[in-house]
Amino acid sequence: MLDLAFRPDPGAAPPVYQQLASHLTELIEAERLVAGERVPPTRDLAASLGLSRNTVSRAYESLAAAGLLGAHVGRGTFVRPAGRRPGPVAAPRGATRPAFAWQALLSQRARALRAPAGLRLVRPEGVRFDFRPGRVDADALPIAELQKAWQRALGGALRGRANEIDPLGHEPLRAAIARSLGTRGIAVRADALLVTAGAQQALDLVARALLDPGDVVAIEQPGYFGAALAFQGCGATLIGVGVDGEGLRVDELARVLRSRRAKLVYTTPAAQLPTGVTLSDARRVALLELADREQVPILEDDYDCELRLAGPAAPALKNQDRADQVVYVGTFSKALFPGLRLGYVVAAPALLAQLALGRLAASFQPSLVDQLALAELLGGDAVERHVRRVRKRCAERARAMADALTASMPEGTRFRTPAGGTAIWVELPPGVDPAALAADAAARGIAYAPGEGFRLAAGAPPALLLSFAAAPPEAIREGVAELAALVERQLGAAGRARSRS
Repeated sequence: MLDLAFRPDPGAAPPVYQQLASHLTELIEAERLVAGERVPPTRDLAASLGLSRNTVSRAYESLAAAGLLGAHVGRGTFVRPAGRRPGPVAAPRGATRPAFAWQALLSQRARALRAPAGLRLVRPEGVRFDFRPGRVDADALPIAELQKAWQRALGGALRGRANEIDPLGHEPLRAAIARSLGTRGIAVRADALLVTAGAQQALDLVARALLDPGDVVAIEQPGYFGAALAFQGCGATLIGVGVDGEGLRVDELARVLRSRRAKLVYTTPAAQLPTGVTLSDARRVALLELADREQVPILEDDYDCELRLAGPAAPALKNQDRADQVVYVGTFSKALFPGLRLGYVVAAPALLAQLALGRLAASFQPSLVDQLALAELLGGDAVERHVRRVRKRCAERARAMADALTASMPEGTRFRTPAGGTAIWVELPPGVDPAALAADAAARGIAYAPGEGFRLAAGAPPALLLSFAAAPPEAIREGVAELAALVERQLGAAGRARSRS
């Protein structure tokens, strides 16, 4: 029987019979199913794919209605010749063949991936006010120190280190990271951490090491879309857990764990992404006790721990971990710049060995030149001085954005000045259409992250995430005022529509 390599996605919007029909259409158009070829009987195909016979029958019926399949009594169902199908005339033999049917060959894990809702690439030349998260102020970077470090690193790599590959990462860099983690209250040796190509690779490695298709992951809601993407890529089932002014709702997580056996809990306790709140001391204790009682590991993403905006930073959750069940992930993308793509993960020895093996399967190691340069920077005080400057600048810009939101946004807008990080989570009044607002903002050169990208399900109040890291106070005030005017215009249009109805 023909192997269709079809895997249904029960969570997708189209029903399964339509998914199967689309899959068969791709094979026919790519001539993987050629004219005159007999397709499997509905009973046989249903049994091989684990579907109901009715589902397969409905798929065949839709393809027959489209003119792609034809049934012959007593003989079966066949692919119709192109010339007998409705629509454009088929290209003559000898013409360029249709594109290869890659979509039909994707793995189950690849099909599970979904682009984060509402997120899109914006052309840099069209941006007037850049409030997109994940960016830094390039003018604040210590360019001279960076140039010297990379020049020396390149020379060192060419003079004797060109062939160096360490399964865990460059040892002097791991030692420097281990020393720096003392400021987060984490006492760790260099051989207990793995250098990765940014925090995202660390999340992906942990997901691949721990998750099988169908495993449950509890994740903050709203929460970081990159973590959700890594878990979905492993076929995991994501269950959202609410966030309030004290961070992750541990009581809600406890209810989830009573009803579902979770394989992993993901949290951002230092500065919750995207709301910016800090997990309270009481909830830290409760979370660790709950995880120990339920025997579920915690993945702590400490992505923005350096950029505390007010008061001293709370120690990492890993600092209170006595059972070694917290997997700790950090990055230098926020402290320095996103293009650096260097991060790290601290984990128990058994898991760390598996993570190192998993990274070996994808890439032997991150750029050695980058590792050498970062090790030199961490060995001095350049990074620490830079972080102090950026923290002061971000605190000023956070105040400017909070003031601008208070002054400009319409009644019903809700936000909280974050304790750390570089962005403010803004919930808009009901009546705002997020897609229309995003289109209007893009037309005016205002770039930000739509709130739906940080949520697992639709239906929540419209929201957006505004970063203040890369914009000076004057630009923040002007850009927020223009954005507020677009929101007001939408609310006015919605009000007039309600009045007419």
